[in-house]
Amino acid sequence: MIRNFIPLLLLPVLLPLLSGCQNDVERRDIRDYYFPLKDLTDGLVYEYQPVHNDSLSPAYWYYRSLLFEDSVFLTGAYYEYELLPLQFVREELVNNGMLLEEMFLYERDSTGKQIQIPVDIEAGNVFPFYVRDSGGVFLYKVEWTSPLDPGAVTRVIKNRRFSGDTTYTYQGEDYDAITFEVRELFEYDKEGVFEKQYDGIEIYAEDLGLVYYQKNISPGFTLAYALRDRYPMAELEEQFKEMYHPEMME
Repeated sequence: MIRNFIPLLLLPVLLPLLSGCQNDVERRDIRDYYFPLKDLTDGLVYEYQPVHNDSLSPAYWYYRSLLFEDSVFLTGAYYEYELLPLQFVREELVNNGMLLEEMFLYERDSTGKQIQIPVDIEAGNVFPFYVRDSGGVFLYKVEWTSPLDPGAVTRVIKNRRFSGDTTYTYQGEDYDAITFEVRELFEYDKEGVFEKQYDGIEIYAEDLGLVYYQKNISPGFTLAYALRDRYPMAELEEQFKEMYHPEMME
């Protein structure tokens, strides 16, 4: 089932039409489990550490919310090495969830120059604000073509399903949390289609946002990351200077 989110600006027009059918099924509001948009206006780095796999590097996401009179956005930039972005996303707050509005990937060409790759968004459902205990599937589907691999199309399709409540411990404190089951299909289309399916989970903690995510790659191998800390971008910049450019610290 494809579920489309409705922009906030259209809500006054659609409210009379929706009010009659919303009473049929009890829905639960889970918006407080997503990233705290009001607290992210100055931006914060979310540092995720790999779980039980020291060979993997940490994942750094820099989230910043943009609050306007008639719209609200959340931007996110993903970093791994040398503080160069690998991914950028912009989400829009709509009346019943967060909707992916823009996405770019970044790759390096043979000269080491970083190039920006726009991503086509077919279904951008990132996080629903209303769920039913009986479930419901929320579709996310994107695709892109890299100039470094002409003729190839890569697609990622995710189905998220709300699966209930839990608790999560972050920095010694217990938080109320919720879980989603995630099924992902990766497709690489070039003179034939290669497909790979994964399943996994996501955990969102109240007033924190995403605190844990897990993808089962193959039997016996699970890729998992947990939130370790949150801090301003200036702190991350100092960390990268110490790791990659210690001469700048003198």
